[in-house]
Amino acid sequence: MIPSARLYVALLALGVPALIAGFQPGLWPWILVLDVTLVALAVLDGWAARAPAVTVERHLPDRLSVGVENPFALEVHFRGRRPLRVRILDSHPAVFRTTPATFEQRFHPGERVRLIQQVVPEQRGRFELGDLWVRVRGPLGLIWHERVLPARTSVPVYPDMRGASRLLLSGAALDLVNLGLRSLRRDGRGSEFARLRDYSQGDSVRDVAWKATARRGRPVTRVLETERSQTLLLCVEAGRTMTMELNGLRRLDHAVNAALFLAFVALSNGDRVGLAVFADTVKQWIPPAAGREQYRRILDALYATHPERSFVDYPELARQIGLRLPHRALVCLFTELHDPEQADALAGPLLQLSRRHVPLCFTLRDEGLESLAMREPQEPDDAWLQAAASEALIERDDLHTRVARGGTGVLDADPARLGLVAVNRYLELKARGTL
Repeated sequence: MIPSARLYVALLALGVPALIAGFQPGLWPWILVLDVTLVALAVLDGWAARAPAVTVERHLPDRLSVGVENPFALEVHFRGRRPLRVRILDSHPAVFRTTPATFEQRFHPGERVRLIQQVVPEQRGRFELGDLWVRVRGPLGLIWHERVLPARTSVPVYPDMRGASRLLLSGAALDLVNLGLRSLRRDGRGSEFARLRDYSQGDSVRDVAWKATARRGRPVTRVLETERSQTLLLCVEAGRTMTMELNGLRRLDHAVNAALFLAFVALSNGDRVGLAVFADTVKQWIPPAAGREQYRRILDALYATHPERSFVDYPELARQIGLRLPHRALVCLFTELHDPEQADALAGPLLQLSRRHVPLCFTLRDEGLESLAMREPQEPDDAWLQAAASEALIERDDLHTRVARGGTGVLDADPARLGLVAVNRYLELKARGTL
């Protein structure tokens, strides 16, 4: 039994006559009657709040995604005899942000209600959901009766593939001819014959199939597609720099989301994709392969990957790639640069990899830092912060220049667009025949 705010207000109201009784002793019997009456009403109110049966069932999505809203549904069945107010609290881990945190509304006898709660997990992995806490307020509003409904369960939180799917379906800036999601013609961007079709205005003359044109008696164009069955290796850093947060998620989570998006497009494009998760050594290695099962293996490996507070050994990564990946491949490295020593430590191994492979380095742009550098200062302290932010951005550009000296492509992208940037560069290199 938990006293409500209304009961506390009533007790405070009884304090006024008690103060007056200090000057009028004859009022004490009446004050005692009022106190006993209030206690009796509170007991009866608590008993009435205890009587109604309330059942709550939790319904979860098939899969939870990190960093996005996941709808949790609570199915409430109220079987009381009179309308009463009910408050419901679902026990979530601390890394789950919930909106709303609690539900409170008036239920009528026999009423069934479905309540929707948006839950945003801030980390990947498996988490425990606790019991459901239900409070029923008595008809007088003096007492809440609290009960616990067993509902403990564990739920997995996967990387965010819903955002990647939205980008994929939107087709924004993507050349997804081979996936069949967009019908785009890009002259000279393919190397393998796909099919013949009727000539349309704007087709290049060099793509005209003259023999087929002569046979059919009308202009016919060759449609080329990009070469398939190439190799892509995703290298995801899980060191201490990836523990820092950007836009509510750790840097590692942004890198994982982008890597999965890139893996999905490459596998759908018929390429072989592998994975290396590294920090002070290579933590996980999945040899390049094609097919849907390969995507499941990569997803399962990244689902269980968490950043470690350890240094990053880039030479060891390059050595392992040299030993395990003998054929030419596009090596996409998702990492973070924070000082010149690290940039120099990365430039050498990337130069070594470039002798056989095509290395690409992807980093995350700090939008907050850029906003601070561009904001007009209003006070002297703002000017100092703007100068510090500008200096940090200049140093960051210098780090990228250090890494790119050996010819390695370095792309710095916003967290929300990292996957899109990676896929566009992959498709561009593939269409050029660089791989």
